[in-house]
Amino acid sequence: MATLTQNIENRVRKLPKPSNATQGLQPLFEAVSNSIYAIEDLLGANVAKGKVSIRVKSLSDSDKIEIVVADAGIGLDAKRYEAFCEIDTDFKRAKGGKGVGRLFWLDAFSSILVESVYDSPSGRLRRAFSFVLENDDQVKPSQEDEPAPGASTGTTITFRGLRTKEYADTFPKRADTFLRYFSAHFIADFLLGSGPAIIVDLDGDVTTYPNAVAELTIGAPLKTGAFELKQFGELSIIGFTCKAEASTGLDGKHQLHLLANGRTVETRKVDSLLGVTDLTRDANKDLVFHGCVSGEYLDLRVNEGRTAFNLTEKTLNEISRNCMEQVRTKLLPAQVEAYVEARKENYQSFVSRYPTFGFDDDDTQLQRVPFHATTAEDFAAGLVKYQIRREEDRQKTLQALIDTLELQNIPQDFDKAVSDAAREIQTSEQLALAQHVVRRKLALELMEKLIKRLRARKEKEDDHFLEKTLHSFICPMNVRGDDPTEVKSRAHELWIVDERLAFTRAFSSDKRLDAIMANGGSAERPDLLVWNLAYGLGVTETESVDTSEPLRTMMIVEFKRPGRRDYKEAEDQIEAQIIKYLGQLQGGQLESFDRARIRVAGDCIFYCYVVADIVGDLEQQLSNWETTANGQGRIRPLKNQYRGSIEVIQWQDLVNDAWNRNKATIHAAGLSRSKPTHIEASMVAAKKPEQVFDPAGS
Repeated sequence: MATLTQNIENRVRKLPKPSNATQGLQPLFEAVSNSIYAIEDLLGANVAKGKVSIRVKSLSDSDKIEIVVADAGIGLDAKRYEAFCEIDTDFKRAKGGKGVGRLFWLDAFSSILVESVYDSPSGRLRRAFSFVLENDDQVKPSQEDEPAPGASTGTTITFRGLRTKEYADTFPKRADTFLRYFSAHFIADFLLGSGPAIIVDLDGDVTTYPNAVAELTIGAPLKTGAFELKQFGELSIIGFTCKAEASTGLDGKHQLHLLANGRTVETRKVDSLLGVTDLTRDANKDLVFHGCVSGEYLDLRVNEGRTAFNLTEKTLNEISRNCMEQVRTKLLPAQVEAYVEARKENYQSFVSRYPTFGFDDDDTQLQRVPFHATTAEDFAAGLVKYQIRREEDRQKTLQALIDTLELQNIPQDFDKAVSDAAREIQTSEQLALAQHVVRRKLALELMEKLIKRLRARKEKEDDHFLEKTLHSFICPMNVRGDDPTEVKSRAHELWIVDERLAFTRAFSSDKRLDAIMANGGSAERPDLLVWNLAYGLGVTETESVDTSEPLRTMMIVEFKRPGRRDYKEAEDQIEAQIIKYLGQLQGGQLESFDRARIRVAGDCIFYCYVVADIVGDLEQQLSNWETTANGQGRIRPLKNQYRGSIEVIQWQDLVNDAWNRNKATIHAAGLSRSKPTHIEASMVAAKKPEQVFDPAGS
């Protein structure tokens, strides 16, 4: 009868090739695992008394590299030698061995020498052989059953030269890199402390395991005991809290090691599943978690190279999720409880800043986001789909109610459906309003801080940029609102000046008059020129300004540096500066961005505002002006050919008026104005009730 024969060269050629350092080291890992098994076979329960020695020379040179793996194990006796010579042997099946690890050696290394001392019925013997990649006679003995009196049992394997480009490219070339990946692969074994000592000598630099890893653990191991998982049977987890260095070379901080037959097969990052950011223990901070998972389900489903499980990614994720649930509830309950409380506080802070996401109670919303979610972006990303679904359902409900009204017979419970829909609309609008108010509150607080800083710095030139910052905050500088290509012109806060300007685009900010007028105009640059107040009263930005009728009202706003006291120059005269603008605008034509011309009526009413602190020279300059209703500002009507008025408004009045206009909604949103500083308080202490700022005089 004929027997099937092995084509070893073809079998090795078809082995999976390494694509990273972990896979590049896999042949060495196989040799070390074999040494550990040999020590277990010899010492049994006393395996921790054994030793594996790994000596590496010329690590950086793939052609000259030499690695010697030596153990004081049971050695290659007749039975084990026979198993070594049989591909796909089931000799180590009970321990998860697949009998193919030696093929990875042939794939990786150019030269492999094996020497072993073992006991036999006739005494202690020695054998030595070369292991080569050929279809016939892969094992080439140089010594066979030679007496070795006085020698210790064990096996020494010498690997030289990396045979293929794939291994040469992926094998670590630095000692620290080698140790990181070596530690990462065997870390579960080292943490469990159930194996022999492993001594790694890298060109004379010695590291001893498991001591090197044991020094990184804090406190005693944490054990779940056996627990049952549906579909996965009985599993158990031994957990360790470690210093952060224990995760060096691994992806992420916290790790779950899935073991098969006591050996690590796969390590998975579980930062998002653990969630806990603070594992403080025994006064140690910045700790990481490492959990070792064992069970028969995993033992039976590992591939022949013990490099991966024969399981789908979905199944491995499910096992990891279930195991980490056990870790959270059984091993780290106190840390998880503290994390959950901190996470809830983070979420509540998030909703206070972004109220539109608070459309359900806190516990419901937190269940909808990943357990590791703690930042605003995390919460928003997790909740946005529920927000969209809610709005979609609400719109469908409203459309259904509209359709019902078309029916001849309206259901008796129609009033309840309408009432429920109205309540949903009201809730949605309240959330949107709260979001709007939160943004406005922050804007006003920032503005107050800017004003305070400018006053405190007085007129130091190095803070000149802050003056521009204040102007730019209210309205970006050197832009036209009607320029559709100018995105930043839409980011203005003109509602601070007048509520009706919240959405206006009919303005220019710090633009030369000769750039916005059809004919004439000078290099003068009004801080803010608004030429269509109606635009702020309801005309949408897609509607064009009516150019057939001349402008009857215009607004001019000048911003003076808060705290400024020096107005000695001729151009600093407030009234003279405003009249310069009016002389060019009245009876002229503005040219809109689309080249349409907008006439300014000869009897146009100009509402001119100067925002300043009335102190120093300005206080003297305005001494014969009328005071405004609140007693703080100054006002003067325009004379002769100009109609309108010039009003000087204190910076703090501008801010206070904006606060007052938004007071009701800020209060309704559960917010409050920050307490004024002593500078601000002193300025408003004698104030009369603030007037509502109304440029159109309505």
